[in-house]
Amino acid sequence: MASTVSLEGLKKAVFFPFNGKDWFSKMAIGAALGFGYFLIVPIIPLVGYFGRIMKRVIVDDEDPALPEWNDWGGLFLDGLKFIGISLIFILPAMIIIFVGYAVFMVMDFSMAFSVQGWSSSYGSPPTFLLYFVGMFVGLIIMWIGSFLSIFTAILLPPALGNMVARSNFGAAFHFSEWWPALKANFTGYLLVIALAAGLYTLLAVGVMVLYASVILCFLLPFAFGLILFILGSIVYSLYGVTYRDAVRKLAAGR
Repeated sequence: MASTVSLEGLKKAVFFPFNGKDWFSKMAIGAALGFGYFLIVPIIPLVGYFGRIMKRVIVDDEDPALPEWNDWGGLFLDGLKFIGISLIFILPAMIIIFVGYAVFMVMDFSMAFSVQGWSSSYGSPPTFLLYFVGMFVGLIIMWIGSFLSIFTAILLPPALGNMVARSNFGAAFHFSEWWPALKANFTGYLLVIALAAGLYTLLAVGVMVLYASVILCFLLPFAFGLILFILGSIVYSLYGVTYRDAVRKLAAGR
């Protein structure tokens, strides 16, 4: 039976990159693309490859596995679709956070470098109050953007899952189609989001550990590419399993 968002399903989704035919060579190619992330272009087919992992789970109804590295043109186009959808979902929150940060910093620097100076600024209650309110408003805007980014992180996986299931870019924005799937398996999505956040936190910690070591820091670019590929494969496979579980629950009338 194909995996679900259970302990057994999570074990399959987490360890599948190290199983299957030619897993080492497939991982090596993915790590090489991850190593070139700073060039931007290699990331596009890499994300498209993650999309193929989702397709295997959602469309083929199979357990997660590393697909073959072929049809590079298709990988590139799929990568553009996934990245485009992600940007459309994430961009509003990022813009709000940036606006809030800009307001906060403008007020902060205005207070610090006021023509009247610090002493006169504090001596002028209306001026100080204006700066303080402006900084507080900036913080509020940043908080709103942060909460929106968390909300977006929950909405994005089912949207991507619906796009894969329908093989249609626009299906990611058919809220009436994937919203029932989100509600049907909301706990599963929360679990996957929490796990993804934990995995990427481990990636950040690992990067800092390597960076702090004089000797191991030379391994940082290579290790980053490998870990990025492994974590991306795991996270997208979990996205696929969670969406498939939701569809099954809906079909069963639960």
